[in-house]
Amino acid sequence: MYFKAKLIILDEPTTALSVKETEIVLQFIEDVKQQGIPVIFITHNIYHVYQVADRFVILDRGVKVADIVKEGVTPEDIMHIIREGKVLDEIITGETDA
Repeated sequence: MYFKAKLIILDEPTTALSVKETEIVLQFIEDVKQQGIPVIFITHNIYHVYQVADRFVILDRGVKVADIVKEGVTPEDIMHIIREGKVLDEIITGETDA
């Protein structure tokens, strides 16, 4: 399906797909990752990409506002970064003031 590519770029691959079709795409991404092939998954659906991502690079009008690993970051943290255009300190450090 991917013709022995060394990198796969998917731009909004789950847009307008059914739940079953989306599961097929996400499984494809997992399978490709297991083969050691990097995947760039461009999407506005945080919940889809969160399932398969190891790291997130977030752009705002072409400017990188975040480059964070998945560990310790929730989908809600990602959505906050997108809304605010910046990363909160507790997302980076894992610490809060409370």
